[in-house]
Amino acid sequence: MLEYVFKGLYGYASVFVLMVLEGMSLPIPSEVVMPLVGYYASLGLINPVLGALVGTLGSLVGSLIDYYIAYYLGLPFLLRYGRLFGLNRRRLDSLSRWFNKYGMAAVFGFRFLPGFRALISFPAGLAGMRIMGFIIVTFLGHLIWDTILVYIGYAFATQWSLIIGLIDKYLYVVAVVAVIVIVAYIILRLRMEPKHGNS
Repeated sequence: MLEYVFKGLYGYASVFVLMVLEGMSLPIPSEVVMPLVGYYASLGLINPVLGALVGTLGSLVGSLIDYYIAYYLGLPFLLRYGRLFGLNRRRLDSLSRWFNKYGMAAVFGFRFLPGFRALISFPAGLAGMRIMGFIIVTFLGHLIWDTILVYIGYAFATQWSLIIGLIDKYLYVVAVVAVIVIVAYIILRLRMEPKHGNS
């Protein structure tokens, strides 16, 4: 049943939406989504090149959303609501130091670091990094990373088939658990004490 999520035009739309959320620092790991693209590409349900490109564009859109949140709403907003994105004061300060020191290289390099690749968009937005430079290095970083993940899913399709079989068998349970985890994540972030957000 999961194959319908990654099949044809509907599959590309699903990949795009999921990767937009991933690019916004929400708990949607590209390390799961993009290998699935590779796996279903091995079955002929989706084009691997187009799948990688669509995933990259989704990540870019999500990254731009984070960039503009920081650019237009500024530091006070991030200090108050940054925990929704897994961002606290300490982490923001650390990311800002990296960005201030390395600029575009930091934005590019962080795209390969799980857990941090999306967060680097916030200091870039706060600093008012030139948008064209941001788009170029973000696109290239995500394109390389997403292509690698698609290749892994394609090359290890046999191993993935075992995992997919289990997911298909318990799809509704997995879906319910995923929704619960995401909702719980948002609620916990919102209910965290402000001092935690500023630590």
